[in-house]
Amino acid sequence: MRLLLTIILSAGCACGQSGIEVPAVGAIVDSTGALRQVQGVAGSFLLGPAAVTGVLAAACSERLCLAKTDSKTLSPTGETDAPAGPAIFALRGNDAIVFFPDTHTFARWHDDVLEPLNRVVEGDVLSIGLKEIAVRKNGEVSIVDPDGSVVDSIPDASGPLLLLQKGVVFATEDEIVLRQDGSEVRFELADVRSITAMGPHYAAIYTGDAVYALRTESGREGLYRLPGSAP
Repeated sequence: MRLLLTIILSAGCACGQSGIEVPAVGAIVDSTGALRQVQGVAGSFLLGPAAVTGVLAAACSERLCLAKTDSKTLSPTGETDAPAGPAIFALRGNDAIVFFPDTHTFARWHDDVLEPLNRVVEGDVLSIGLKEIAVRKNGEVSIVDPDGSVVDSIPDASGPLLLLQKGVVFATEDEIVLRQDGSEVRFELADVRSITAMGPHYAAIYTGDAVYALRTESGREGLYRLPGSAP
């Protein structure tokens, strides 16, 4: 398990003796619960082998990749006991904040240690940042501080949502909306089930029959269906 997570964090991998490198852009959890590396470039992606199984959730940034099985949180350096069920991650540098939906609890992750956080948030938690939290309550989506004060609202977010460092990605009934740096980009896509951080410049968009890579770099936005990702 540690080996694959370490590979996923690599900037690239050597292919044969040619010196050619295939960049690793992140990772997804496939329909069987296996964590798989995503390699290649926009519009021409490859999925790596399924080497870590039983994964309920995962997220990757430029420096860190975490995965959640039923009872463990896995990293490139080890694993730690965690509450049962899936998890929602916010990654920054070598640290992370983790939310466990089944117990409705928060923790700070660092060096394979989970430290409980005393945070109480009303509503359904959709996504978390290191400070802000996106919640749905009474059908309305808001971004709140840990003390519950409302920072912003997103009235047209009817589906899943992912907080970015400088923006947000969310689903409506038939679109994916990327808002950041004062601009907005929309892509037609229906039946979105979840959105996770696939890598430093990509979000993974899970629908009922496929997984898509959403490129979030400002000015280089794009939506790409990943190969072999259908359930």
